[in-house]
Amino acid sequence: MIFKQIKAGVGKNFAYIIADESSQEAAIVDPSFMPRKVLQTAAADNLTIKYLINTHSHFDHTYGNRYVLAHTNAVLINASVVHDQDELKLGNLSLKILATPGHSEDSICILVENKLLTGDTLFIGDVGITSSEEDAATEFNSIKKLLELDDNIEVYPGHDYSSIPFSSIGYEKQHNLCVKNVLANDFANFLLNK
Repeated sequence: MIFKQIKAGVGKNFAYIIADESSQEAAIVDPSFMPRKVLQTAAADNLTIKYLINTHSHFDHTYGNRYVLAHTNAVLINASVVHDQDELKLGNLSLKILATPGHSEDSICILVENKLLTGDTLFIGDVGITSSEEDAATEFNSIKKLLELDDNIEVYPGHDYSSIPFSSIGYEKQHNLCVKNVLANDFANFLLNK
């Protein structure tokens, strides 16, 4: 697998490239504010962009969509066309979609091999903000779903908000105060008061 994390914008956004080495089929995730840089990175490896995936519809993640779609034959993938547990194929690679609403109604995460792209659902040491008690309760369930994954699954967030660019499910269980509150079943109260 080819996997690249790219610093992509003013809001410390991360964009990602995932590709199957044998077929050179690739997906771009959240092109954000630097779609040209993302496409140049893909071109350097002679990758063919099959999918453009958005982890959610917030502007800072989707800003580069128009540019990518204008310069590739990529199919746009978001929560309106995929559902929980759906799989997308890139050659021999399988990308599993996990529906994780809360930060936004259309939030999804992408699991490929041992890497989990979490968008704004789960950050290193934090979680995505919510705007209501109902959304916080929804996000609580989404975070719980992610915590059921193996501890060694690597976590790749939508923003560079930490001193490290990625972690793991096990690391978040130990070091993320929000996650600890999920494990203690007190997440909604904690999130609304932080």
